[in-house]
Order: sequence, then structure tokens, then C-alpha cells
Amino acid sequence: MEKQWRCTVCGYIHNGENPPEICPICGVDASMFELISPVDEAKASPEAKSAAKPVIAQPDKETAIRQALYRISYGLYIITAQAEGRDNGQCANTCFQITSDPAKVAIGINKKNFTHELIQKSGKFGVSVLSQTGQDYARGFGYRSGRDVNKFEGLAVHRGESGVLLLDDVLVTMEATVTGQLDSGTHTLFLADVTAGEILQEGDPMTYAFFRASK
Repeated sequence: MEKQWRCTVCGYIHNGENPPEICPICGVDASMFELISPVDEAKASPEAKSAAKPVIAQPDKETAIRQALYRISYGLYIITAQAEGRDNGQCANTCFQITSDPAKVAIGINKKNFTHELIQKSGKFGVSVLSQTGQDYARGFGYRSGRDVNKFEGLAVHRGESGVLLLDDVLVTMEATVTGQLDSGTHTLFLADVTAGEILQEGDPMTYAFFRASK
């Protein structure tokens, strides 16, 4: 029987031979997980189970806010852009639908990123929605700058109608044209009309929690 591990901070249950390196809910490391005994769990009365639930110690305000944000569900996406003959892409967890008719999405991009610069110049971007086997894409597009390396080298890609590069090995892709933007401090929130989309695979999309638990 597969082992079960409980996070002693937030109560998250993980199935596997070992506890996860990081709790996908509250962000604590593996040392904060305890092994659940299936026998003890089955024998315990409802009252005992309730009493056994960990009391969550409240951290300082800044830590509490950060851990609260971990509980918001995110996807993981590769945002791509092209301008003045340069292509780039980055991993992002802020991409969401605003309206369906007309189709509008919004993305949040760090102002320091090369992708931000290209979107500002071109007014266009692409979105590649990762599957749950897309960990390598998340790492390859997330931990280095496109100013220094070609992140697309060796990858299967194609150009969309707008000219941006899109990944082949993903669930779906979209292309969008920026219609507005909001200064959000370190980031810019780009509002855009979706101008094209394609279905490439069937499957479940990668979430930020799934990525953290499986990396």
C-alpha cells in the first residue's frame, strides 16, 4: 500500500514512498511531514481523527500572506513574444480568461524580463498551456534569461499567425493582441484579445501545485 504523508502545518496529504520536497499548499519542506499509519487511521474514531488534526500555528503577517497566496490555484504557461527579429519565452503562472465573447485573457509579466520588453514593443504574445509532463519546459523557460540564451534551441516549435513561436508538445496554444495594460509595481498586467487558438493534445493542464510537488 502506498504511503501517505501529512503536512503538520496545513494538513495536506501526499501519497508516495517519501514526503514531497516542498508542500504544494503552504510551502514548508519535507521535515514538516509525518507518516500516516493506514491501520491507525482506519481504527481511529471520528472524534479522535478530529482531535488529531494539527493546530496550525499562525506565522507572522508577511509569512501568512505568502502562505495564503500558495493556496490560490495557478496554471503554468509558457508566454512567448517576438519583436525586431528576436524571439523569447518565459514560464508564467498568471494567465487567465477575462471574457469569452469576445475572448479576452490577461497575463502578468515581470518588468525586468526580456519577454516583457518584446511584448511592449510588439503588442502581441503567445500562450502555450503545459501538460502535466511539461516540467522540463517550466524549468527551461523559467530559470534563465532569453537575453543570454536561446531557450527554443532543440525544441519542437512553430510560428503562429501573429509570428510568435509556440510549442508543439503542449495541450493548447493561443495568440493574443494587447488592448490594455495595468502597472502592478514589479509586473505589468497585459489585457489582450485572443486572435487564434489550436488544440494539440488531450490531457490535464499543469498546475503550480502539481509542479512544486513533482519537481
